[in-house]
Amino acid sequence: MTQPVETQVKEQKAAGSKSLVVGGSIAVVLALLAVGIVPRIARNHEAIAATAESPVTHPVVTVIHAKIGDPTSELRLPGNIEPLYSASIYARTEGYLQKRFVDIGAHVKAGQLLGVISSPEVDQQLLQAKATVAQSSAALQQARAALQQAKANEELARLTKERDLPLGQQHAISQQIVDEATQAYDARVADVAAAQANITAAEASVTANQANVSRLMQMQGFERVIAPFDGIITARNVEQGDLVTTGSAGAGKALFAIAQSGTVRIQVDIPQSQSVNVQDGQTASVIVNEHRDRTYTGKVVRSANALDNAARTMRAEVQVDNHDSSLLPGMYADVRFTLPELHTSMVIPTSSLVIDQKGQHVITIHNGRTVHFTPVVIGRDMGTQVEILSGLQSTDTLVASPSDLLYDGQEVTVR
Repeated sequence: MTQPVETQVKEQKAAGSKSLVVGGSIAVVLALLAVGIVPRIARNHEAIAATAESPVTHPVVTVIHAKIGDPTSELRLPGNIEPLYSASIYARTEGYLQKRFVDIGAHVKAGQLLGVISSPEVDQQLLQAKATVAQSSAALQQARAALQQAKANEELARLTKERDLPLGQQHAISQQIVDEATQAYDARVADVAAAQANITAAEASVTANQANVSRLMQMQGFERVIAPFDGIITARNVEQGDLVTTGSAGAGKALFAIAQSGTVRIQVDIPQSQSVNVQDGQTASVIVNEHRDRTYTGKVVRSANALDNAARTMRAEVQVDNHDSSLLPGMYADVRFTLPELHTSMVIPTSSLVIDQKGQHVITIHNGRTVHFTPVVIGRDMGTQVEILSGLQSTDTLVASPSDLLYDGQEVTVR
């Protein structure tokens, strides 16, 4: 009885020891699992928190507000300064330049003599034409004298006829005498008509010869080269003794060039968007680089009142007083117009405008956190700023420089 009891006790002790070993193993495994899982869970929580606070998930943006555009705007256009009048003076007769009286830079008056051309051929032709006029005038006088004589013969023939007709009816003279008297009268009448025709031809000859004299006198007058208007000689292309020929802008060489620059003009091309705002009589500011400290005042004197089909611009002319000759023809000028705005618009920085495949839009902030893509219609591009015609209110809050990573409905942090 004692041995079985002892065996049973030993078996119970062995089973208890085995339970302790198994329990210890489980505790070790649980401890190892806790050591590995708990830090991982903590790291996951930290990652989630960092992700939630990441700038990618909640970007930080700077906001601005659109500004109402100015009631006026400045239109700047380039232009070239030109003289009010300019002309190239060509020879109208051939010969040699006998005398030159002016040179480059000379101030001349209208009608002033610039040079003299020697043209002996024209002078001789004029003398010959005058002699021809004298000859034709003498022939006209002869024709008139012949008419008077023909009229006298006609009168004598008429009297003879009127005397012989009654005598012939009374058979006091023969019928032959009467017939001869009648024929003689008819012949004298024809002589008078012929004399009158000769006078008409002689008068026409005199008129033609006088016209030739006038033409040659005009040609002789072209030997004197005169200024067409007050101005300054800007070019002199001949020297005394040079052979000159008749010419024009398409052929030949100009003797002189003259320009009137007491008033200068500038032609500018106004874009279609502003063409209706520029009117005749409107003032403009003119600035040249050579006189940066001075602003000239010009006036629109005329415009085309039509757009160029290719460029879609309207040509206008601005005139500027240049009595002190400080503006030189050929200078480059900056013409500035102050124009009223036809409608109220908003102005935003160019950096706030987004242009992508969806079109033109800005990014506004709703409820202080959520972004919204707002389509807009733009107007003038003013470099650092752009005009918004519609789609935006002055109370809207805009993202100043939106990132390409922003999307509609995203939450952001406003700075």
